[in-house]
Amino acid sequence: MPLSLLSRYSAPKASTMEMEKAYYVVTFKRKYFELLREKSAAEQAVEDDETATRMIVAITQGGFGQDVVDDERQAKERFLEHLFFSVEIDLPRTVEVFDRYFEIEQAAEFIDLDSDW
Repeated sequence: MPLSLLSRYSAPKASTMEMEKAYYVVTFKRKYFELLREKSAAEQAVEDDETATRMIVAITQGGFGQDVVDDERQAKERFLEHLFFSVEIDLPRTVEVFDRYFEIEQAAEFIDLDSDW
């Protein structure tokens, strides 16, 4: 089911306009784990790219009242901000820094298996 159809099934309709979300798969590169080791925070760091962590992240797409033109760029910058608060790694929140340590790919579909159809 395409993402455009998912919003119909995701939640009960409210009287307010529902914003759509963009979903991305973020893959951690080996360089990120090397950074963790350098910062002495990587006891559990993996040695192999094949076992690198992957995450699914979601971000509300730009709409009324929001001036977000590039959802992917916004996702990259906000993900780096998330790392600061969750793992206390303070990296500059730029696309270039994100691309050095991570890969991002927009998910073709997102299916919430718990939602009421």
